[in-house]
Amino acid sequence: MGNCSGHWNNWSKDDKGKFERNNHKSKCDHKHDHNDSCCGEPKHKDKNDCVLINKVICSQSVQKTGEFAFPFAVGPLGGTLGTGAAGLLATVLSAIFGVAVGAAAILAGTVSVRVRPVFTGIEQEITVVKDKIINLGFIPAFLELRLAGVLSGASIPIRIFFQEHTDCPGVCPGDTVTETPPVVEAVLDQDLLQLENGALLVNFLLFKAIVRTRITATRQVLVDPKDHDCVIDVNERRCDPTGTPININFPRPGSTT
Repeated sequence: MGNCSGHWNNWSKDDKGKFERNNHKSKCDHKHDHNDSCCGEPKHKDKNDCVLINKVICSQSVQKTGEFAFPFAVGPLGGTLGTGAAGLLATVLSAIFGVAVGAAAILAGTVSVRVRPVFTGIEQEITVVKDKIINLGFIPAFLELRLAGVLSGASIPIRIFFQEHTDCPGVCPGDTVTETPPVVEAVLDQDLLQLENGALLVNFLLFKAIVRTRITATRQVLVDPKDHDCVIDVNERRCDPTGTPININFPRPGSTT
């Protein structure tokens, strides 16, 4: 069977036949018994006698936050400041959406710019480094202009990015990470332009979403069916440092499974 990896904890078998982890060391950490099936001279020399299982390294519920665009607002702007800001915004919005937007309409509160998210299209990618799982993804969305409640001009496609770094002690590159489909738990969705007591307020934090998933990291190991203390990684060098930085995977449309 070969030598037991010293960093593995002891395993036992419950009445349902599942392997569970205990909080004490394997006997391979304490002695080398030549009659043992794991340490020293094995009873079962053929590794085909072992059972291949997926060992859970960690499994955690993870929250991720996506925001668009900046966490601040300008205003309220009254008098000449409001008039000047409305004129500037009218010029910018007309150029972006390709339709005429008037400063008077902005000050009258009939111009609306909002984010329309497409939660069914969330994309995310996983990158594993030593003891940590990096999750990078985005929510596809559209920036839309409405004049007097009517959708006007082009809908601008945007991507609202999120990232999260999850501690997972013991995980290494090469381990398998699975993630449940994302669940949107909370949303902030407000208009770019608001009137507050007749003064113009420009909100730059248009959209925020809290997304939750469960991340589970597993590793293939060999277990001796006659000695559950013996757990051997199928790749005993997976956690060795490579000396080069790991490239973080970037989400692409269609990358989420």
